[in-house]
Amino acid sequence: MDSSIGYVTFIASLLLCLSSSPTPFANARASSLVRSVCKQTQDQFGYNYKQCVKSLWKDIPTRSASNLKDLDTAILKLALTNAQQSKAFFVNTLNNTDNNIVKGSGAVKQCADSYDFAVDGFAFSIGGIKDNDKSVSQILTQVQDEIVRCGKALTSTEIELPYLVSSTNFLTMLYRDVAFLITSQLFHI
Repeated sequence: MDSSIGYVTFIASLLLCLSSSPTPFANARASSLVRSVCKQTQDQFGYNYKQCVKSLWKDIPTRSASNLKDLDTAILKLALTNAQQSKAFFVNTLNNTDNNIVKGSGAVKQCADSYDFAVDGFAFSIGGIKDNDKSVSQILTQVQDEIVRCGKALTSTEIELPYLVSSTNFLTMLYRDVAFLITSQLFHI
């Protein structure tokens, strides 16, 4: 009796796991739009194609996008969410640190400021895509510059970020680059 309950529990858990997690076969099921954008992102920015597809395909609005404008908006929302998480980390670190003692507090301040700009830039870009505002590409370039500035500040002071924060920062830049590529296509820049 116990073994049959264990077996049913195992199967139910396995099915739940498979249905709720990003599939390892995401590329096979990803839309041609997502695959095309990830291929272009790999070619232009050097990102890993499979990682791009997996990162985009796990988001339901991205999966349901049927055109470049909807895909761009969905990706910008992902970028905004990640930038907000990064900003919160740096602001929290800055607020919980004695700035006179801790080496690298200037780098943390730079990152808090950089991600503050990124949050505003992504929020502006979401509205700009809806309004066909061609300045979105310029804003996304400035966002990239700020994120790079943060990275350089961290590197110069040899600050290592927790894996989760480092991963979030990486995804923010990936989403920024994908959104920039799509925006350039939308506005033929």
